[in-house]
Amino acid sequence: MIEKGAAGTASGRERMLDAAESCLERFGLAKTTIEDVAQAAELSRATVYRQFGNRDGLLLGVAVRDAERTASEAELYLRRFDDVGSWIVEGMLFCLREIPKRPVLSQFLAPQEIGAASRLILTSERMFAIGAEILRPMFEPARREGLLQQDLDLDSLMEWVLRILMSYLAVPGPPSRTEEDLRRILRSLLLPAVLSK
Repeated sequence: MIEKGAAGTASGRERMLDAAESCLERFGLAKTTIEDVAQAAELSRATVYRQFGNRDGLLLGVAVRDAERTASEAELYLRRFDDVGSWIVEGMLFCLREIPKRPVLSQFLAPQEIGAASRLILTSERMFAIGAEILRPMFEPARREGLLQQDLDLDSLMEWVLRILMSYLAVPGPPSRTEEDLRRILRSLLLPAVLSK
């Protein structure tokens, strides 16, 4: 076992997250244990517990890291749009397209895992912050220009958007629904609650 101070470093944390990601891909969300991750990272269980507190903390760490990667890709994709409505709708569509392709995040959306995964994700301040960081560059100027509902709060909007995303990811809807259909639904139902009239 290679231990020597690895837990307290950023590289030690990344090694644990890499090991957890590998275990999730190998064993699945329900069967991955702290023991599996410690063995894969060549660390003691105590070291993993010290870093993440418990299994939920470890799983959330993996989910957050994958969400941050997805968010970076979303930010690049969203540069082609120049209005807050498109950022919200196209950002959601990007996530609905890309998250199911992710080996780790997609496991959190498996029907047998969605309850526990939703609890983890929807109680994570970092998950909300990731979304807010994507929207903020468009959100703040839109607010100054009076394009948003007066009392709209970015944090509340992110919670609402994340809940909608989780719902669509968990239960995608009829197979005949196209992305264009979903774009129309989001524009007609979501944007009126966000944009000023």
